Parts: sequence; C-alpha cells; structure tokens
Amino acid sequence: MRNFPLIFNSELNCISSPIISFMAWKGLEYRLAFSYIWGFSFNDEDQAYPGALGPRIEEGFNNIFECLSYFYNVEINRHYDIGTEEIYQLVKEETSKGMPVIIFTDMYNCVWTNLFKKVHLNHSCTVVDLDKERNLFCIDSAPPCDGAIMKIEDFHESCTGCLTINLDKYKDSEIDWRVILHNAVNRANKNEAFSSLDRFVNSFKSSFDLEAELKTAHGNDPHNAHIIWRLLRISGGRTLFSIFLEYLGEKYNNIELLNFSKEFKSISDKWKINHALVLRYMKNPENKDILNRISNNFSIISESEAKMADKLLKL
Repeated sequence: MRNFPLIFNSELNCISSPIISFMAWKGLEYRLAFSYIWGFSFNDEDQAYPGALGPRIEEGFNNIFECLSYFYNVEINRHYDIGTEEIYQLVKEETSKGMPVIIFTDMYNCVWTNLFKKVHLNHSCTVVDLDKERNLFCIDSAPPCDGAIMKIEDFHESCTGCLTINLDKYKDSEIDWRVILHNAVNRANKNEAFSSLDRFVNSFKSSFDLEAELKTAHGNDPHNAHIIWRLLRISGGRTLFSIFLEYLGEKYNNIELLNFSKEFKSISDKWKINHALVLRYMKNPENKDILNRISNNFSIISESEAKMADKLLKL
C-alpha cells in the first residue's frame, strides 16, 4: 500500500485526494463523486479584508464525500473525540488490513513540508504503514509527498483525530444519467452560480484592488493571495466536472457528452489561464493590458458556463 499513486487536482484537497486515489488504485469506479461539484458563490464583502474580491469567492459544492456515499456506498468514518493512543491503535488496525487512515495534524509536525518546526497550521495527511519503532509512513497531496516518516513523537504532539474508510459495502449501481446531470445543473441554478459569476466578473472589472488583494496574503506574497488559490481551485473543480461528463459519455456511449466534457475542460483551462494572468498582473501592476485581457477572459468564461448549463439541460 505504500506505493499507491496520489491523484493531484487543485480541487481535491489533502482529505479527498487520498480517498479518490486509493479507490482508483483498487480499481473501483469513483467518477460520479464529481457529479455535483459545479457551482460558484460570490459573497458579501469580508469585513476582515475590505475591498478584496478573493475572500468573497467560493468554488462551489465540496460534496465529494456525500456523493461517494450516495452513489457507491462508501463509508467515511470520523474519529474526533479520542486520544492519540486510541487513534494510533486504529491506524495500526486499518493499515494491517491494507487500508489507509487520514489523520488530522499540524504542518509544524510534518517533516516533508517547508513549515516543519516553523509554523503551526492545521493539516491532514494519510498514513499507509507503520515501522518497527512505531513511526508512521505518510503520503500527502498538498504539499505533494510520495512517502515520508512522521516520528511517533510528532504524531502524539499534533494529531487531533482521523478518518477511516470502509469499502466493504461498495457498489457501482446503474444510474439514470440524465437525472443526475440535470440535478447537477439545477443545483447550480438554485444556488445562483451563474448570476454570482456575473456579479464577480462585473466587480472585477469595476473594482479590482491590487492592494486589497495583497492584504489577504501572508507576507504580501501574491502567490498566497486568496484570489490566486481560489481561482486555481475553481479551475480544478471544472476539471473534475469534465471528468464526470467524460465518464457518462464513455459508459453510455454518448458522443454529445464526450464533446461537452471537452468543452468543460476548455472552460477549466480558461480559469487556469486567468489564474496565471492575475498572478502576473499582481507582480506587474503597471501592465494594464493584462488587466484588460483578464476582464475579457472572465466575460467569456461567464457566458460559456451559462450556455453550457442550457445545453446540458436540453440533453
């Protein structure tokens, strides 16, 4: 189990990535878990960051666990109110059965991160094995780590809980793909995803404030600004939805769905391009041509997503 490869995506976090990756490694279907991930929210101004757009953005529906349970009967069990020795015994029991355990920890105690023994930050990583000295062999999706040892002392110092995965009742049932697809679009419509996206685009065009965005970043580093990592996560979510569409197209031999999957991946790529352009502009604010290009791209994205919703509802 030490060698199962992690699937990386900016929307899959350090908890969902190892679960999806483990299922893929076991040869279990999982792509319906991305069926309801399409969305967008643009909230009221965050009083802690006046003028900043980044903190107001939410990526959509972070409901991968809910979908894994609903579509595949995957059980994800949370263990919070127990001590570290009890957690360790759970880890020992699960890994002996070939099952990973996700532990909640602190980056301060994760030797593979650049925050080790420097900064305290809530984190999670995946334990896949133990050694003879009771140390834990961990893998991590963010930052990427294919395997590193967490000393038992660091485990006891930092661990606050864990997740275990039960695949014993796994099933891959037949579905009515049109119902699921239409539900996905209707959920986005119900939560005003497309009107929220329009409001964000208009706000970006009229009031993007570089200084306000930089104040959301640790050390005023543009790479750490809220708007930068949230744009990247939105792109990742669109990629996952395109994977869901591709799965439906392959399973049900539907060329339209396969083509829509490609279109949706193109939308994801446009988000990723704008992520890079916003970062470039934050480093070179004198270049107004970049800002105009970003604004135009956002308008195209907003229009493309609304049109895609209409087309998917007509299938």
